[in-house]
Amino acid sequence: MSRKYFEEEVIQQTLDYNYAQHSDADKFNIAYGIDKNFLFGCGVSIASVLLANPEKALAFHVFTDFFDSEDQQRFEALAKQYATQIVVYLIDCERLKSLPSTKNWTYATYFRFIIADYFSDKTDRVLYLDADIACKGSIQELIDLNFA
Repeated sequence: MSRKYFEEEVIQQTLDYNYAQHSDADKFNIAYGIDKNFLFGCGVSIASVLLANPEKALAFHVFTDFFDSEDQQRFEALAKQYATQIVVYLIDCERLKSLPSTKNWTYATYFRFIIADYFSDKTDRVLYLDADIACKGSIQELIDLNFA
């Protein structure tokens, strides 16, 4: 029996920039959990994955607590340029701010739990990447991993 630690109401808003040619069932899901300090790096990371994997059907999911109009324009342009899907989930962090954190490990660290909870009944696999990851090659081996 699975137990959920967060309910969907922590997601205040969802912005879906979907310019993909593929159906949702064909897409490999990649998620990021970031605060506003890592939005730019997240965009760079997404672009690096797309540049190294131009023929892959990918969907990117960005869980964050800040996303202004400039960020909206940048991420939509990125999705359009690479004909991909980027979904942004704006998170209500009030409950998370009461959890232990440090200067280097902020409440945004807990977004990983929200990501796992959110996708637990939607798909059987999601690749989590930190925003400081640059992709230099194919992710096909990760897509093909058998977890059974």
